[in-house]
Amino acid sequence: MNRLSLSSRIALLLGLSAVILLGGAALIMDQLVDAEVGRRMDTALLTQAQTLASLIDTSPRGLDLEDVRKPRPQWLSHRAVEYWSVRCDDGHVATSQPAPPAQPTDWFTTVQDQPAFASLHTKRHALRAVWFRFEPGMDDEAARGQLAGGSATCSVLFMHSRDAMNDILAVIDDILLLIPLLAVLAVLLLTPLLVRRGLKPLAALGEAMRGIGPQAPGQRLQATGTRELEPLVARFNGVLTRMDEGVARERQFAGALAHETRTHLAELRSLVEVERRYPSERPVNELLDEIGHIVGELQGTVSGLLLLTRLEAGIEGMDPDKVLLGDVVDRQLESVADVLSRREIHVDESSISPDTALVVDRALLDIILSNLLNNAAAYAPKGSTIGIHSSTQALVIDNDAPDVDATEVPRFGQRFWSKHHGVAGHARLGLALAGAAATAMHMELHFTLHAQHRLRATLSWPKSLEVA
Repeated sequence: MNRLSLSSRIALLLGLSAVILLGGAALIMDQLVDAEVGRRMDTALLTQAQTLASLIDTSPRGLDLEDVRKPRPQWLSHRAVEYWSVRCDDGHVATSQPAPPAQPTDWFTTVQDQPAFASLHTKRHALRAVWFRFEPGMDDEAARGQLAGGSATCSVLFMHSRDAMNDILAVIDDILLLIPLLAVLAVLLLTPLLVRRGLKPLAALGEAMRGIGPQAPGQRLQATGTRELEPLVARFNGVLTRMDEGVARERQFAGALAHETRTHLAELRSLVEVERRYPSERPVNELLDEIGHIVGELQGTVSGLLLLTRLEAGIEGMDPDKVLLGDVVDRQLESVADVLSRREIHVDESSISPDTALVVDRALLDIILSNLLNNAAAYAPKGSTIGIHSSTQALVIDNDAPDVDATEVPRFGQRFWSKHHGVAGHARLGLALAGAAATAMHMELHFTLHAQHRLRATLSWPKSLEVA
């Protein structure tokens, strides 16, 4: 199923909106025009009826209609058909010639003081009628008899044809229909062209994206100058930055893995080849121990690189839990107890608060403290003291480091760098793993060299990780 393009969707929505809005506007205008014309027509009709009523006099002989018979432009017109009828309470009746072809039912008995209007229809005409009560004027003789019998009240009905007005309203309706229809057609024809023209910056942005990929790192989209596209450009550039970082991590991992595994595999192959050609007649267990040691270092290198890459990429799963800092330190000290005992190193952890609790990933915190304490136990001078102190939002581990230079401290935490080469470990990835684990938990790990060559590792954390 073919989907509509973005320009077609926008054009369709604009077209439908134009049809609905212009059609609704035309209907509203038609209703307003009809109402205004009808109101003005009723006003003119009432004025003509009132003029007719003012020309009618009463006399003893009945209604004096002499002046009414004369053509009056106020209510008579050679282009319109007009009818009227007058009835008085004393029984006098007068009608136009010809008489009205249709009349409202009981208009002379139900008439009120206020004018009433009605629309009537015959076979030939559409009529508009108005009727109301009035007191006719009196001649002198009638005026003299007013004292004896009072004056009569009359009702007048006046109507004229609406045919001409209906024709005008029909023409207005056609205009109100035709003009919006032409406008809608123009909108439907122009909208696709205008939308495609307006979407040119988006098409240009798509072309600019075509040549960007992992094969060409460092490329970024340029600003388009279009306000609506700037957030999209910024987000896409952010994706490119993360992609470049991921590619860099992948290449760094591949390079480091190739370098480290090449060394161990070459060592392992050399051992096998030498033993095969020139048997040393060593015990099998000793030979297997050496092979197992090489394989263990190789496994540690691969595992360390994989974990470091996952931590730096942010894809290592976190399992936050409440952890007592003192318990973690004690557990890690037990793991290095043999090294500390053999090298006669004393540990001062008296300043650690037993109540300090953090909400962190226990495994990652173990990685940090394990590497820091193992390095301190392995490289501190024999018979020295390792200090472990906790303060507000920080844990400090310090030890003597007489052979460390201040210029070397910034290199702590770099991959495969070590002050002491040849020492067994995770391919010199320990401090790099500790730094990545700290970053993953929103902590900071940094190293400083203080007076008397006292190396200090400080692990700090935000207030939000502490348990009140």
